[in-house]
Amino acid sequence: MKRPRLLLRTSREAWSREMSDGPDYRIMDGEMAKSVRNPYPVPELSREGRWYAEGPVLGENVCADERRWYSKLEPHERLFSHQTLTSARRDCRYRSVEVPRDSLDLMLSSVYIHDRDLFLPKMYVMMQPETVNRETWRVLRNEIKVYSKAPVPLGHEIKYADIEPKGCAESSRATVGLKDRVRNKIHPSSLQLAIEGPHTDRTNPGYSRKIDGTYYGI
Repeated sequence: MKRPRLLLRTSREAWSREMSDGPDYRIMDGEMAKSVRNPYPVPELSREGRWYAEGPVLGENVCADERRWYSKLEPHERLFSHQTLTSARRDCRYRSVEVPRDSLDLMLSSVYIHDRDLFLPKMYVMMQPETVNRETWRVLRNEIKVYSKAPVPLGHEIKYADIEPKGCAESSRATVGLKDRVRNKIHPSSLQLAIEGPHTDRTNPGYSRKIDGTYYGI
């Protein structure tokens, strides 16, 4: 069985044009990062360690850079080529350099800071940053990150396009007047649509008598 050379994509290059939905959203450096499911056969574990040799052993017809790599494979071939987080970490060609080896490494990578924290419970000495929703080198899910431009926040200043006057002076004045009318819009509820006339109502709305009890004259 051949070993195709594996080119692991970074989170910015993988699936950014094909996937648009994701459960997790974070804005970083003016860009919105979304976590989506990894469609490729090998999980992204570059933060935890690195692959030696040519990476994991895949099938002959498997391309690690294709999204639909499983379309032309048999069920047993897909099962053999698809790597999970556990199977990739246990591969002899993969080395995890960031994984703690003993209890001292766990304490050093915990959220507890000896210089700042005082009289905290003992569990904080071993509590890892992932427990308090902090992103670190650990990969907890077989997902990749897709970066896109962050949307414009609400409440920003409205920008109007400049209308250049064309033709004679009259057309330019008409264009400028049209632009002013477009900017100063009138709310529909403030329009007076009724026909005005000399006649006025002599009675108050909902009442037929004056304050002293007499009737209104017609």
